[in-house]
Amino acid sequence: MAYSNNIYLPNVRRTAVNLVFQDGWSVASCARYIGVHRSTIWRWCHRPGATDQRIKLVNRSCRPHSHPKQLAECIIQRILELRWQLKRCSVIIHAVLCREGCKVSLASVGRVLTRCHQVTRLYGRLGKVMRHRSPRPKVETPGSFMQLDTIHFANWKTKQRIYVYTLIDLRSRWAYAQYSERISPPDSAAFVAAAQAVAPFKFTLIQTDNGQEFGSQFELRLKERNIAQRRIRLGRKNDNAHIERFNRTLQDECLGRWPTASSIPDRLETYLEFYNTKRLHLGIQCNTPADVLQRY
Repeated sequence: MAYSNNIYLPNVRRTAVNLVFQDGWSVASCARYIGVHRSTIWRWCHRPGATDQRIKLVNRSCRPHSHPKQLAECIIQRILELRWQLKRCSVIIHAVLCREGCKVSLASVGRVLTRCHQVTRLYGRLGKVMRHRSPRPKVETPGSFMQLDTIHFANWKTKQRIYVYTLIDLRSRWAYAQYSERISPPDSAAFVAAAQAVAPFKFTLIQTDNGQEFGSQFELRLKERNIAQRRIRLGRKNDNAHIERFNRTLQDECLGRWPTASSIPDRLETYLEFYNTKRLHLGIQCNTPADVLQRY
């Protein structure tokens, strides 16, 4: 009875306890009225806060507080240290622990990694290492939170691919874009440097997706410029909703569906000046990015 999942049972407990304490019923009479054993009524009456009518007598969990064969805290910490040090799967971590003389099963290593959110559900316990993600910051000043992405264009006849890097500031909606023949971590870092040279504010944090052009080498080059990188969650493109919406606007109003490589730079230069100085934005109360930047 104590571990029942009946959602109405807390109200029954409160009614039974009130009959004993408020109305003066005996435990046996209350047990016959409710339909439970009198020892159950006695336990309900001796619960913490039973005499306070404002406290709800909720269902207790049957989960044990401890287990005689649970892993020691030092072993759990060692598993997590090896995970971030080696960046390998649970099989490799288990093999290293065995070489160190630590007696732990492979299943226990996998459970620790899963419980501590060190693997993704998409790849299972043998999957990728979860990166440290800083909490989403508050957008207070221009440059405090930027979003970066790439637009891919492919010519269905020649199979040629061209790319456009895009960047947007969430506070002022100031945007920048640049044509590129290829994408790579060095090219991405060069684009950020070019955007910083043009922007009227300093970049602090840039959020990207998990594409190969925003890999570890890109992160190191951002650190050299005192810019932090934050990645979105796997499969959650809505985390970069602002830059995705800007990409759509850029394709609808400027580039079109099949732009030519020779015309993209001139189109971007003309459109970005219009976008940042003349185009009104609903997200900033029908102002332009230039109007918002004048306040800082």
